[in-house]
Amino acid sequence: MKKNKKRKAKYSSKKKSYAGVVTLVVFIGLYGAVGLFFSSHFLPGTTLNKADVSLMNVSQAKEAIVSTGEAYVLTLNEQNDNQEIVNGDDIGVKTTITDDFNRILDTQSGLMWIADLFEDKSYVLDEGVITYSYDDGKLSDTVDKLDCVKPKNPIEAKDAELVYMDGEFKIVPEIIGNVAHRDKLEEKIKYAVENQKTSIDLEKEGIYDIPKITSDNEELLAKKAACDEIANMKITLKFGDKDEVIEGQLLSTWVTPKKNKKGEYTIETDEKKIEEYVKKLAESYDTVGEPKDFLSHSGTVVHFLTGDYGWLMDQEEAVKKIQELVQARKTVTVNLTDGSEKSMEWWTRTGVGYDSNGQDYYGNTYAEVSITEQHMWMYKDGEVVFESDVVTGNPNLGNDTPIGAFRIRYHQANAVLVGPGYAQPVAYWMVFADDVGFHDATWQPYFGGDLYLWNGSHGCVNLPLDKAGELFNLVYDNMPVFVY
Repeated sequence: MKKNKKRKAKYSSKKKSYAGVVTLVVFIGLYGAVGLFFSSHFLPGTTLNKADVSLMNVSQAKEAIVSTGEAYVLTLNEQNDNQEIVNGDDIGVKTTITDDFNRILDTQSGLMWIADLFEDKSYVLDEGVITYSYDDGKLSDTVDKLDCVKPKNPIEAKDAELVYMDGEFKIVPEIIGNVAHRDKLEEKIKYAVENQKTSIDLEKEGIYDIPKITSDNEELLAKKAACDEIANMKITLKFGDKDEVIEGQLLSTWVTPKKNKKGEYTIETDEKKIEEYVKKLAESYDTVGEPKDFLSHSGTVVHFLTGDYGWLMDQEEAVKKIQELVQARKTVTVNLTDGSEKSMEWWTRTGVGYDSNGQDYYGNTYAEVSITEQHMWMYKDGEVVFESDVVTGNPNLGNDTPIGAFRIRYHQANAVLVGPGYAQPVAYWMVFADDVGFHDATWQPYFGGDLYLWNGSHGCVNLPLDKAGELFNLVYDNMPVFVY
């Protein structure tokens, strides 16, 4: 009995050994067969330029790659989440392969194929191995028909800008246009086809005309800050009791912010516009040569049409001074008629002042000469402080004393009066018109009456010596003189 059991055990052992050998042989055979298969077929998970060629031979892989190219679809991501599709068929996409791919198959070891299963098998082929082309004509036609190239309601791109509105400077936001730049888009589509890109974001790629200057642009904000100073300032020019106010709305049309070498914004003024403003000021406030009404000592009103008394603005100097005030960017009030040295700089000729209506005001200190009465008066602060009989120009010889509203141009002691056929020294000379003025005349036998009709002057107002001295000490340059 024990002997038979040993025999059975030996037999069972041999049987198991035989089965193991058979299994090994079968496994080796199958492993080799699979290895042989993968010597001409691509391993699972293999991609060539993103085309899945798993378990395909070279011919099948090429067909798959060509099919992938022909089925190409490009998505255009546009504004407001809009999309348009460009199909490969529409633009004549074609795939060209110039490689037999055997070099890739060679990397798949016949004996080590199972290990290769776990390797990355995404191949990016050398440039030119697989090329994707398109039909230029079809592509051009397709681009021309795209809605993003020819929108129904086209909007042009516009930079953010600084404007003056509602009493302040404001930044008007930029506008992003909705018209795609045709040529840029066509170039991007060509690149996408050649590289098998599946989408294009038109905004990210800068295919729309995007404004160069946006609301948060640092330079634009700096400009606004500079202009805000202009908008918030006010220049008041006082003409007596009347004011001319230059505020932000007008100032904003005169200035342009300019960046200097330090990167800071300064204000550049438009000189021509300021000149236009000053010209209008002069038209309103220049009074030289304008008609004037004078209340005489007798209470009658004398209407003057001649004479050089009044205000005459120095327009060139006024432009410069206003430019300086604007550049300072500060609210300021300037009195132009208070007689101060600074106010005098605005004028080539000055009067006494203006009334509340902006009309020329000659004040209450002046000289008055009545040719008919052959008498003169001087008022100071509204009171008569001097008067005298006079001898005026001889009208019968054409030497009439000029009538009008004048001013003391200058006064000089010990002058020599020179004229045709004479050179006459005088002690006091007070000029109020061209070569005409007050002076002493010791040669006159008397003053007043009708002496002027037969022994009148060459046009000057003759005074006794003592009276001329008295008047000389009372007058001042630019003081009004009224002769009628």
